[in-house]
Amino acid sequence: MSDSPRKTAYRLAVAGFVVLAVAAVARCGGGGGGGAGGMTTPPSPTFANVQARIFTPKCALSGCHAGSNPQQGLNLQAGQSYADVVGVPSTENPQFQRVNPGNAADSYVYMKVIADPRITGARMPFGGAPLSTADRTLLAEWIEAGAPDN
Repeated sequence: MSDSPRKTAYRLAVAGFVVLAVAAVARCGGGGGGGAGGMTTPPSPTFANVQARIFTPKCALSGCHAGSNPQQGLNLQAGQSYADVVGVPSTENPQFQRVNPGNAADSYVYMKVIADPRITGARMPFGGAPLSTADRTLLAEWIEAGAPDN
């Protein structure tokens, strides 16, 4: 049984589309989120993610915000960081809370990582690369959500 030219053209068009779609998915890291150039799902704005992605690896370092004498009295090590940031006035600029739940724009920790002109001192992390857009977004969304301890 032979196909009409119209059916053959249709099948070729569908096959071409499938090939292009498969190639696009492969180029974007398989759609699983994480390969080079791949699409990634942003982390949910929880305190656990803020701690794991930002505070622990980029802030709670020796000579910075860790140990018995952390900079600005701000210990960002797991188990201590929440109590030291949420609702606590900044030591550099006490008119701002370090984290003002529901208000990232006026939260001093967020202001420091985006180099807001209202900060005193340097952008954070000091001496390191600026936080990625994804990490800045994570921090802001967690604060805007009310900075829950989750």
